Amino acid sequence: MFMTAIAAAIVLAQQPDIDAIEREVRAMKPEKSVWREIEWDTCLLEGLARSREQGKPVLLWVFLHNPNEERC
Repeated sequence: MFMTAIAAAIVLAQQPDIDAIEREVRAMKPEKSVWREIEWDTCLLEGLARSREQGKPVLLWVFLHNPNEERC
C-alpha cells in the first residue's frame, strides 16, 4: 500500500498543469487576427474583378473543412 501511495504521488507530480498550458497557448495567440478583418470574396471571379479594379494581388485560399478553425 505504501508503494501504491508513492507511485500515485509520482504520477500526480508528473501531470501537467492544464491551467498553465492554457495560459501559455492564449499568450501565443494574437488577440486580433488581421485576416479576419479582410473583406473576403467567396467567388473567385468577383475577387479577380475587384483585384483588377484596385490593382491588388489575389490570394486564393482553398480549404476542405471549416475555415474558422484557424488552421490552414
